[in-house]
Amino acid sequence: MSESSPLDTDAQQRELLALRAEVERLRALVGPSEESYGKLRLDVLGARDVAIAAEAELGRARARISALETDVARYRRDFVLIRRLVIRQMARGTRVLGLARRAVGVAARTARR
Repeated sequence: MSESSPLDTDAQQRELLALRAEVERLRALVGPSEESYGKLRLDVLGARDVAIAAEAELGRARARISALETDVARYRRDFVLIRRLVIRQMARGTRVLGLARRAVGVAARTARR
């Protein structure tokens, strides 16, 4: 027959108090109850989902920026080509105009003689 001695009950009481203190410490870290832990977990999962959505949106924005940069490069290339064509046409027009002026001048001089 084993009867518990007063020393054993004191040790058990101290262990029980220590365990209760540890539970209180852990609850202070996590929250006052398991329900709070569940809410915290839902908040973490929600934050993770928001971060994933933000990364997806960032990817779409980067793709749009890349497309816009490609468009700008194409427009610059087209601008240079069109400018060259316009300059070439203007040079031809100036040459034709100069030839026409010379021809009119020669015709006028010839007519005066």
